[in-house]
Amino acid sequence: MDDQVGWEMPSAPEKPSVAAKRTWYDTVGHGHRPALRAAVETFGADRLVLGTGLPYESGELFKEAVRYIGNAGLTPADARQILDVTAATLLGLA
Repeated sequence: MDDQVGWEMPSAPEKPSVAAKRTWYDTVGHGHRPALRAAVETFGADRLVLGTGLPYESGELFKEAVRYIGNAGLTPADARQILDVTAATLLGLA
């Protein structure tokens, strides 16, 4: 997107990649571990909050959405950030 913004919208105040780093994203990836790792690499774990699909996914599917964070090959610090820190910080609870 950064390559196209000058052509598509020359008056844009900043590159899309800069704006994207001020946005929060949820982790709903339906178990696709490479997608979660790419999101962490692209945006940072501090921009990801746990997403479960609730109320549409419940029971074991809900639990798997949480386990997926710990089983995706992230560093323990990144997994903790997503599961315990980002949402609390975003909501002013940290």
